[in-house]
Amino acid sequence: MTAPEVHQSGIRDVDFGARVKVVEPCNLYGCRLGDDCFVGPFTEIQKGAVIGARSRVQSHAFICELVTIGGDCFIGHGVMFINDTFAAGGPARRIRRRECRPGGCLAAS
Repeated sequence: MTAPEVHQSGIRDVDFGARVKVVEPCNLYGCRLGDDCFVGPFTEIQKGAVIGARSRVQSHAFICELVTIGGDCFIGHGVMFINDTFAAGGPARRIRRRECRPGGCLAAS
């Protein structure tokens, strides 16, 4: 049996603004955090992501590549971002509304 390749969470290649607070453990790499930001524990912010000044990223959040968050934003506990650029098309536009009844919601076009 072979040993696994183990990577520990950590902080590397991060451009920090002034007075940034980070609660470990978290995984921050190749991102930029503006002045007075807060990053909670168990958070991952990937390379190329930008967090604007005075924004707060609460615990268990995931911010992936290509995501930019403006200043004075609040990212709640467990929020996940995606970086779908719709390179091969756009979002689905067929479902215009949903009909909701006690048994659940049905898509209606």
